[in-house]
Amino acid sequence: MSVEDLEKFLPVVLINKNYIITSLNETGKMMLGDVVGKKCFQVLYNLEKPCPEFNINCPIASGEENVDTVTLDFEVYLRAYGKLPVGGIYWESVINITNLSVIRSGVFDSLTELYSRSFLAGLMEKFLYMWQRYREVFSVLFLDIDNLKRINDEYGHLSGDEALKKVGQCIKLFLRRSDFGIRYGGDEFMVILPKTRKENAVHVARRIHECITAVPFIAKLSVTIGITEVSEEDKSTDHIIERADRALYYAKTKRRGSIAVAKGKEEFYLVE
Repeated sequence: MSVEDLEKFLPVVLINKNYIITSLNETGKMMLGDVVGKKCFQVLYNLEKPCPEFNINCPIASGEENVDTVTLDFEVYLRAYGKLPVGGIYWESVINITNLSVIRSGVFDSLTELYSRSFLAGLMEKFLYMWQRYREVFSVLFLDIDNLKRINDEYGHLSGDEALKKVGQCIKLFLRRSDFGIRYGGDEFMVILPKTRKENAVHVARRIHECITAVPFIAKLSVTIGITEVSEEDKSTDHIIERADRALYYAKTKRRGSIAVAKGKEEFYLVE
């Protein structure tokens, strides 16, 4: 399933503080019909009372931005939600994944239990939109395992898979609920840090780096990390990912196992 196919399944509703749906995207209109003016908890989950009364996280009640799952009467929902920075408006995106394992496999990486690369495009587009519209800054970490090929060659691919799991565990350990860890592919990972400047992203990168180097394993594990922050020059998500990748490449050429930060389009520095 392609990213484009996946995105067709994602309805998004905007909600005011009284739980009233104020608007929907095109997919939401197609899947939910004419529900503007109705209560979100009734439309999305067929509940008679607001979600917090059923111990379901709610952006109106908590102000949090997160991605999680909800199980109601044996139905499983994958949902994302948050608050827009202006206007007292909240958003929620929900899809029933009870019998749609193909969609779940398009969202999560089965080996590391991080988000998958196929989920990345829509996620990055959302954060870029929030930056362009509301100036909500975010930073990106690009990580590469330094010695995965040697581990695969010397100890076998099962050990290589275990190394990937260990790195994934360290990434998840230091993420806030609003952050996203992604298995980008092969030995590469990404982390998206909403509302985070690159200076603060360095602290997260250091913690992840220290965790990985301290992991008890058959071989010494280490990662090289590139960091960037969204900027005025970014017209597409590709610009952000490419700059993070160049920061990673810069770090590799200087010293494997290091951390580098992008100061500008072609200017980088190592974190000491």
